[in-house]
Amino acid sequence: MNERGYSLVLVMLTVTVFFIIGLTILSVSIYQAKFTQVRVEDVTSLHDAVKAVEETVAELKVKVEQLTLSTPAQLDVDLGNAQVGFLNELMNRHGVTIEDITDEKGIVRNHLFTRVFRISAPYGNKAVTREVIITNAPSFLKYALGSRENVTLNGGAYIDGNIYAGKDIYVTNVANYIYNSTLYSVQTSFPTTSEKSILFVDGNRYACDHENGAKSCYTISNEFTKNMNDFSSSSLSFQYQGPSIQKEQEEFIDVNFDFTLKDKLLSAAGIDAFDQSKQTQYQNLISLPLSELVEQLKPSFAFVTVDDATNLPTALDVAIASGKSIFLDTSTVPYFDITSFTLNDGQWLIVNGDLTLENAGSSLLQISGNIIVLGNLTITGQVAFDSTIYVNGNTSIYNTTISGLNGKEVVLLTKEELEIARVNEFTNNFSLTTPNLKGFFYTDSNAVIYAVGSYINIEGGLFARGNGSIIPYTDENGLIINTYRGETNESGTNLSFQTPISSEEDQKQYARFVVKHNKDVFINRGLGLPLVKQLAVIVDELRVQ
Repeated sequence: MNERGYSLVLVMLTVTVFFIIGLTILSVSIYQAKFTQVRVEDVTSLHDAVKAVEETVAELKVKVEQLTLSTPAQLDVDLGNAQVGFLNELMNRHGVTIEDITDEKGIVRNHLFTRVFRISAPYGNKAVTREVIITNAPSFLKYALGSRENVTLNGGAYIDGNIYAGKDIYVTNVANYIYNSTLYSVQTSFPTTSEKSILFVDGNRYACDHENGAKSCYTISNEFTKNMNDFSSSSLSFQYQGPSIQKEQEEFIDVNFDFTLKDKLLSAAGIDAFDQSKQTQYQNLISLPLSELVEQLKPSFAFVTVDDATNLPTALDVAIASGKSIFLDTSTVPYFDITSFTLNDGQWLIVNGDLTLENAGSSLLQISGNIIVLGNLTITGQVAFDSTIYVNGNTSIYNTTISGLNGKEVVLLTKEELEIARVNEFTNNFSLTTPNLKGFFYTDSNAVIYAVGSYINIEGGLFARGNGSIIPYTDENGLIINTYRGETNESGTNLSFQTPISSEEDQKQYARFVVKHNKDVFINRGLGLPLVKQLAVIVDELRVQ
């Protein structure tokens, strides 16, 4: 009898346990079903928000590319705003919000074609946003690195931004360099890019793996000559992370350097290309040869001529106070011996001759204002810029650190050779986040960079348009980057190298050539940027906030 009672209790206990287990499984299933449903709805909501923003950007691009460049005021009429016009239609069609933040960015909208919009779509309690910049700036500013001709990446560069090759691109794991007038080559890593980088290449792709000498990427005699038999075609090699590869679908907006230089001289003289009352005068003057144009415009400038460099600061202050752009003859004072130089809005410094910018002692040389150099430019020492600079000759940047001023940077465009050398030479303190050259550097010619002993970290961009000629000591044109990844020192007769001992992912921080793109230049540089007669849309990354 007692045994039957125990059995009953055991059966009831067993049933209860299974009942509880069943309820638990049912509850978990219901919770998972609800969680899955919520997650599906969340993903769908995010997808819809992203789609709405992307479709809005796509339609805005089509609209902007069809607009005729007239006046800044007409651009606002063509685009409309959140209440009326095309932007209002986009908002209603895609259920997005378009906020005009042009004034918030400090852009003078009645003088510039630059407009900045923040496009957002709701996503639950958050929003998907994307900022777009409408501007008539040239295309080279969109890239961290590039050339209208060929691009050659020799060695372990780190590139955070997009790359443009108008023709072919070559990638190797060796770095070429010249030491004591002798040509050398050292094996190192392949380059690395950020995960968001895109390579736009219109021609062929070639890669060479040195393989500890089993293959030889270059033959060295009086120049570095590619061994094309050891280059594979239609493939590229990057260490750890490489870019996605596309063909550029948008039209490349070039810089017409000669036209732009004359346009900026006219702007410095107060003759605006978009001032209807001065159109006839503008058209007559810009067709003149450069030397004749300079002679015609001289009466519009404040002249500065001194025989003693110590008198230069006072003479410049007097010229700045006149409100006119300044015409400085450097035939008697080739050295710009000042500690700071600040122009008023609309003023330019025109240098008739060569110009050397170098800080005095330990004081930082601070330059705020736009400059035109009709000769050659040399920058050395510690210099901070808030400037756009046009150089009609060569530009040499060596043994220097170029920082930004007022939260801005330098955009430097040179007609002839751009040389960047001996920057932080044999420095082995690496940082991906601390630039030593802040700005965009453009040459209408070719450029070759040797960052084997140097350590070059650019926040901005580097672009060599190319002129079809061959770069000295090479068999190539366009842009060539040579860089080692790791520590470099002098050993007396040559250089000594130390490869970093770390994972492939971490090795990028030891790159001796780093470039990180900065889109702020479209906003910061304003009237100083090259004049192009075509609008483009620059798109920032998608954010969820």
